[in-house]
Amino acid sequence: MHSGATTTGPRAGKSVIGRVAQSSVGAKWVMGVTGALFVFWLLLHLGGNLQVFKGAEIYNGYAAFLANEPALLWGQRLFVLVIVVLHVLAGMRLFYLNKKARPQGYQGYRYRKATWITRTMPYTGLLLLAFILFHLAHFTLGWVFPGDYAMVDALGRHDIYTNMIRSFSIGGIVVIYVVGMFLLALHLSHGVWSAIQTFGLNGRRWTPFAIQAGRILSAIIAAGFASIPVAILLGIFGS
Repeated sequence: MHSGATTTGPRAGKSVIGRVAQSSVGAKWVMGVTGALFVFWLLLHLGGNLQVFKGAEIYNGYAAFLANEPALLWGQRLFVLVIVVLHVLAGMRLFYLNKKARPQGYQGYRYRKATWITRTMPYTGLLLLAFILFHLAHFTLGWVFPGDYAMVDALGRHDIYTNMIRSFSIGGIVVIYVVGMFLLALHLSHGVWSAIQTFGLNGRRWTPFAIQAGRILSAIIAAGFASIPVAILLGIFGS
């Protein structure tokens, strides 16, 4: 006679935390938390970038302040790197678990009911990641236009203002950034709504709020970033 049930198999050695971390629920929470942190950082980053409308002195001064505070500069870069990596890994995990768990008939039914934004989230997410890598190569690493990246202003500061003006005077570069912001808007619109639901705020009371919050936040962030290259290309400032 056995005095009690014995658990065997690969799940036996896993803690509750370990099982949750590898489950779809855990992946959704990781995506929700990292997504919320990324939105917070995007708002801060947008506020800094909009300083470019105040002219070269203010914008180069802002960039110089960050450059002279390496702990702040590299701290926020490491912060963004960690949350993006965790977000991507959790997204890949969730995509795999959903594909594995759903029978073909059920998957086809859900596919027809889902919006095209929801269906394409994994793919727009990868395209958005590619844009982020291009953006880093452009303004952080200076690989796209190394000559412009190396410029300094009259005070010997990194002349990021002129670098930006020259870059966004090129139509093709502006198109890349506008498309990137469109992808960001799609991703944020669904992501904010999904994160709010993941945190337990759903149902008739919260769902309309979550949808509107996603739309408003995504519009503010994407339009704010896109306004810079578009304004420069149109000669509104910097010409």
